[in-house]
Amino acid sequence: MNTGITTIFLLTLLPIILSPGPANILYAASGSSYGIKKTIPFWLATNITSLFQTLFVGFSLSFLMKSNAYMISIINYAGVAFLIYLAFKFFKMSIDMQESIKPLSFKDGVIIEALNAKYLLVPSIMFSQFYTPQDGYMGIFILAFSLLGVTLITSMLWIIGGNTLASFVSDEKMQKYQGQFFGTLLLITAIWLGIG
Repeated sequence: MNTGITTIFLLTLLPIILSPGPANILYAASGSSYGIKKTIPFWLATNITSLFQTLFVGFSLSFLMKSNAYMISIINYAGVAFLIYLAFKFFKMSIDMQESIKPLSFKDGVIIEALNAKYLLVPSIMFSQFYTPQDGYMGIFILAFSLLGVTLITSMLWIIGGNTLASFVSDEKMQKYQGQFFGTLLLITAIWLGIG
């Protein structure tokens, strides 16, 4: 990916990946309660599971795009429309904090990530905007592993931040500002992708 595409890639996906969601809140809670070392199995499990989810979404969309040429435009515009929808959801953002009782295990990570509907949006949007059938299977793997790199880093930030991030995102005033910030970023990106 060149610098321009990398920038658009990050502007499109970071607001969704960094925003508070089930896994991010659990990373912060576990990191603050049990430390980085005891949170690593959960962190690895969620990210490994998300890689398989990403590849599944990528190959599924690739099949649709190859079997129906018009699907490329439909998927692209659906992705842009969904980014706009998410932008407005961010403007009304709220958080439900969850407390953990014991350190989360590898098994917990697999289950939580497999049921994390928020995450499935990420590869769907990514492939709808950055993949074309001409990229072939290698394009799917490049995008999937690029996304994995981003999620490994951002989820570790939630773990390291622990209490600070958890309390920051749970404050009502800060939620409002975050929602406006992430919503604006997504809206600008959606318009940019829709025009381009």
